[in-house]
Amino acid sequence: MSPRPLIQTLVALVLTAAFVGGAWMRAAHAAPPTDDEKRRASAFYREGEELFKKELYLAAIEKFQKAHEIIPHPVNLYNIARAYEKLGDADNCVKGYQDYVDFYKRKNNGKDPSDIVDVRASIAKCQLLQRPEITINSDPPGASIYVDDKTKLVGQTPASLKLDPGRYKLFLNLDGYVPFEQDLDVRAGQPLTLSFKLEKFQRVGQVRVKSNVRGASLFIDGRNVGLTPYTEMITLDEGPHQIAIDKDEYVAFNREVKVVVNETLEVVGEIYLRDAPYTWKGYVGWTAIALGAGSMVGGFFAGQEADKYFNDTDDFDEYSGLQKIAYGVGGGLIGAGVVLVVLEALDTESVKSGDELDPVARTPTVTPLVSGSVLGADVRF
Repeated sequence: MSPRPLIQTLVALVLTAAFVGGAWMRAAHAAPPTDDEKRRASAFYREGEELFKKELYLAAIEKFQKAHEIIPHPVNLYNIARAYEKLGDADNCVKGYQDYVDFYKRKNNGKDPSDIVDVRASIAKCQLLQRPEITINSDPPGASIYVDDKTKLVGQTPASLKLDPGRYKLFLNLDGYVPFEQDLDVRAGQPLTLSFKLEKFQRVGQVRVKSNVRGASLFIDGRNVGLTPYTEMITLDEGPHQIAIDKDEYVAFNREVKVVVNETLEVVGEIYLRDAPYTWKGYVGWTAIALGAGSMVGGFFAGQEADKYFNDTDDFDEYSGLQKIAYGVGGGLIGAGVVLVVLEALDTESVKSGDELDPVARTPTVTPLVSGSVLGADVRF
């Protein structure tokens, strides 16, 4: 026979003797039980034993509790705990055995009962069957708690839940904060305390910035975020923001944009050299003007020579023809030269060789159309 049943039998015999013979006193200053109390307590105890043997554990618990109310005794608590263990009621099993140990210690100057090893083993066994307590906190508190099903609210933080062992999906939701979710592993007999920092929801939009020059610094609200070409999307809070693009020797780009929630804004920031280099248009233009002026002077002198001869003479016709050609060519050259000089003056949108990126926007161009006439030039844009 194992030690534990033997101990249980001895305890039961002692209790019965106490009920019948009055050997057990309730407490140091309490009055001894009356004969009627002994009789009734003993009767309830015996009924509980019989029901326990028949595996009618709930009915047995009721009888042991009634016996304990009449004459408190640790064996009543022990049998109540055993009945809960048989029922698989883990919470009451743990509580029942602990009540038994605590009661015994109070009656015996802090000494453990002789079967303390077996009792602790039973407590550990029941703890493995317990639905562990899961404590959930959040910062800030007041978040709605959902487990596996987002449509079924189970509480608000801070809260304590009891879940069967297993794997769950935990959801927290609080107005103004980013919804939170996390896998949750619940293990038998292992209570958990979880604390979560919720992230405040931001009303944001996105901005994409393009530029025509590489290696320029990109600033958002005065903060340097990188160099062009900058291909990443920039997330910004809703509202106005200042975007700047700057590089040495270039005129800086500055623009205020308004970011709209959940929308993407594209900003094209083109920058150009402060001092544009002189190009072929200027050189060719001024050269054409000079040649045109020279041709016009030649035409003038040809006309002077023509005046020295009579009309319809060969000399008159020759110089008169030279005059017309010189005026026509000179006017055309001057007109074309003026156009090129004007274009040179207007052409301030230039970048250094090697700095230029692929065009980000088409820039309108002006194409001169020049046609000469006998006495001048017809210049069209």
